[in-house]
Amino acid sequence: MIRLVAEGFVAVRASFRLLAFRPGWEDGFNTSLSGFWRSFAAILPAIPMILLIQAATTRAGGTMSYLDQFVVQALSWFVFPVAAAAACFVTGARTAFVRWIVVHNWAVLWLYFYLFAVWMAYTAQILPTFITALALNIYPYIRVLVHWRVAYVSLGLPTITAALSAAAPILAIELAVMAYLGSLQAPT
Repeated sequence: MIRLVAEGFVAVRASFRLLAFRPGWEDGFNTSLSGFWRSFAAILPAIPMILLIQAATTRAGGTMSYLDQFVVQALSWFVFPVAAAAACFVTGARTAFVRWIVVHNWAVLWLYFYLFAVWMAYTAQILPTFITALALNIYPYIRVLVHWRVAYVSLGLPTITAALSAAAPILAIELAVMAYLGSLQAPT
């Protein structure tokens, strides 16, 4: 367990360096097959943030239940590797698949942290509603840029090809979430 925590700490620090365009991030990720499977443990530090984000959105008038939030988050963690595998196959970057997943799994913790920080500051009445709305409205763009950066450095593809590769899992996740949430609606 201590080894996993240390590996996670190093990977999260490396992903910050990667996202901040700082050198020295390359060696912070365990891109072996065992590192691939351990990178899914990144959901563990995300869970408390997700629960607190859900509590804050519920307090602010959101209607999504904790169960629905759990399903949406689970979909994102299961759909991403499948769609990423398809993108790697199409682009010919099959050998970079494990690296992409490892880097992605640790880097998305920063996206969870962004949402967590915004919602906690809003709930604590540190951020006014306007600034909170602005921060939440720019989040999808930040998400796309993070995914693009991770795909670009992980896959070793040209910029536009990496952007399209990054878009495939995002689109697949959005479609899966829309299908799930749409299935909850009563037929009219």
